[in-house]
Amino acid sequence: MIIQDNLLLNRAEPDGLGGVQFLYKVKGYGVTAISKPQEELSHIHWEVDVIKYVTEIPLKYEVCHTTDLAKKTLKFYSDKALNEFLDKAFKYFEELGLLENMLPDNDRP
Repeated sequence: MIIQDNLLLNRAEPDGLGGVQFLYKVKGYGVTAISKPQEELSHIHWEVDVIKYVTEIPLKYEVCHTTDLAKKTLKFYSDKALNEFLDKAFKYFEELGLLENMLPDNDRP
């Protein structure tokens, strides 16, 4: 089972190709995890991107490949591996949010 902590939304995969998407949020950052249908049903396949939220209502975010956490889309082949990544990501986002709050407004990304 996928971690429910910091879960903002889970929904059908928005591209309409089937599957499910989980959106997590900590401070202004988060993770999108998408599991699309696979030919072999026995394999779990999560595509994960780090995202930066633009607005929460309406929900808008941008893929963010500029963090130390992930420079590209990541793939996980088990819920356990994804949960381990999410746990580390949540801690990273907490620290990143604290650091960004220390910056003057004109220096914030």
